[in-house]
Amino acid sequence: MSVIFSDYGIEISEEDGRYFLNFDEGELVPKLRTIEVTLEETKKGMLSPKDAYEVIIAFQNRERRDNMNSKEKLLITP
Repeated sequence: MSVIFSDYGIEISEEDGRYFLNFDEGELVPKLRTIEVTLEETKKGMLSPKDAYEVIIAFQNRERRDNMNSKEKLLITP
């Protein structure tokens, strides 16, 4: 895995055509998180601190939505 970008509190790596964004999602204690992102998200994340933040927030929103949908399926399934 090779680092292709490091700034704005994020680090973007590439491995075999796949892109990964590393960031600290901890509050009081550092908690490093690695997420897979698309090429478009990779390019956006490198533009500015605001764009990097938007990529992270979009991922977190998708993750929350997916978790809520999974919980709903568990409640509906007999």
